[in-house]
Amino acid sequence: MKESDRSLTNPIIQGIPSDPEQLRREYIQLYRYKHDLETLLNNTEDFIYIKDHKHKFIYTSKAFARLTKHDSFQELVGKDDFDIFPPEHARRYFEAEQAVITEGKTLSRHEEPYYDLNNQLCWVSSTKNPVFDDQGNVIGLVGISKDITELKRQTEKIQYLAHHDDLTGLLNHRALFEFGGVLLSAAQRDHFRLFALYLDLDGFKQVNDLHGHTRGDEVLKAFARIIQDSIRNGDLAARMGGDEFLILMSSPYDQADAAKQFALRFIETVRDKQELLSGCSCSIGIVLAQQQEALSPLIKAADSAMYIAKRDPIARYVIAER
Repeated sequence: MKESDRSLTNPIIQGIPSDPEQLRREYIQLYRYKHDLETLLNNTEDFIYIKDHKHKFIYTSKAFARLTKHDSFQELVGKDDFDIFPPEHARRYFEAEQAVITEGKTLSRHEEPYYDLNNQLCWVSSTKNPVFDDQGNVIGLVGISKDITELKRQTEKIQYLAHHDDLTGLLNHRALFEFGGVLLSAAQRDHFRLFALYLDLDGFKQVNDLHGHTRGDEVLKAFARIIQDSIRNGDLAARMGGDEFLILMSSPYDQADAAKQFALRFIETVRDKQELLSGCSCSIGIVLAQQQEALSPLIKAADSAMYIAKRDPIARYVIAER
């Protein structure tokens, strides 16, 4: 076969247009594609990046270069995440990308942390796709990371408000029954004591009547802070409504008087904060949870004990006998 004939069967040579005008048009079209792609990568706020099979950068969008304090993507070529990001973040990125590089899997909507140019913790949602060669081998990945920091903050705020009283920051009634039920079940399963303490802010109505609701809200918030500062990790505190609050407090079985000692200390703290609380005191009803008892009757019993305590101007607390 002549060399000229052999060239006709070469698919690469066959793919090149013989018409100079057609070649010119295709070159212009290719240039436009390249220009459009560079325009996209230079103007998008998304973090776009291409890595090789060793996790080293080949190309990035301008936003990604700016985030990493580089003037252009060329400065990032040959570097990996460990050269750019804090070790704990780089390790997280690397581990997430292992399945993409080694198994050819797509990673979708994967939340990842990063620090912005002001060193504030932010979050992105990343999608990372493998890049294959003609033989089906993974030779790298293409990633797109969209900033979701504001969305995440709003979602967390909604979740927080769904479980917390917006005035005091304590758990709300709904959250108490959600988390309190879990705590009660754990106490019954693991054999430790669980006390319900129902607290009422005595004299609060007079504060509202004399000084108005603004001052009343300040007193409620101050009382809530005293509660929050008094309980331990693992205990729950909630605002039941108005000036009534509830604490679920756990203790080992060999500490039968734990709730009593807490009540004595708490009442003394409230006495020391009279100016902050506009002269309010508090009454506490205490009940020990029984085996197989549900949360609702436990709270009701503590509420009843609290009303008995209100009639005792000296002790200010009552431990219900059941």
